Amino acid sequence: MGKYKYEIHAHTREVSSCGHVPAAEAVRMYHDAGYRGIVFTDHFNQEYFDRLGERSWDEIIDLYLEGYRAAAGAGRALDMDILWGLELRFTENGNDYLVYGMEESFLRSIPFANRLTIGEFMELVAPEEGILVFQAHPFRDGCSLADPLVVHGLEVHNGNPRHDSRNERAAETARREGLLILSGSDFHRPGDLATGGICLPRRVRTAGEFVEQVRRLDWDSLILKEGSLCG
Repeated sequence: MGKYKYEIHAHTREVSSCGHVPAAEAVRMYHDAGYRGIVFTDHFNQEYFDRLGERSWDEIIDLYLEGYRAAAGAGRALDMDILWGLELRFTENGNDYLVYGMEESFLRSIPFANRLTIGEFMELVAPEEGILVFQAHPFRDGCSLADPLVVHGLEVHNGNPRHDSRNERAAETARREGLLILSGSDFHRPGDLATGGICLPRRVRTAGEFVEQVRRLDWDSLILKEGSLCG
C-alpha cells in the first residue's frame, strides 16, 4: 500500500450545482484530513450546460475549470497536488463516468461531448493512451452497468452517505471482469469528507503520473472508509 492519500471524486460549489463547498475550502479540508491531493471531477452534463445559457464551447470550458483553478491556487499554498477530471453524463441515460488524464485541448476539440454515446466517446479517446474512463457508482439507483468491454474500470467504492451505491456489487463485477478499480468519496459537502480515495506509493503532480499510478492500483490501495490509513 502506498503512503500518499488522494481523493479522486470531488465536486466544487463553483461548478457543480449540488456542490456545497468552495474549491479552496475543500482543499484545506482534505489537507487537514491527511490527504496529499485531490482530483476534482465536477459534473459535466446537460444540466450544467443548461444553467450556463447560450455560450460558446470555449466559454463553457473556461467556466467548467473555474473550480479546479481555484483549488489549484489553494493547493500550491498547502503543497497539495491538485488535478482535474470529469464526471461526464451522456444524454443517452443516467450513467456517470469519471474521466481522468484528458488534456484541456482535447476536451475543447469535442464540443458537447455529452451528446455522444459512451461507445462513441470511447472510440474518440481510444487513441489517447493517457485517458482512463471509469463508470461511477454503476449500481446506484438510476444507473445501469455499462458494457465492461467498453470502459477501463469501475468505481468499486463510492463513499457518498446519501446514496446506496451497492459497492459490493461493483467490486464483485470488477473482479469478475478484470477491470481497473477506484475508490472515491463523491465529495459534495462537509459530511462527505474522506469517505474514500486511494493510496499511492509516490506523489503525482501531473495527469499522466496519476493515470500511470491508477493503472497499477490493487485492492489494498483503496480507501474504503473515513479514517483509513495509508502506508
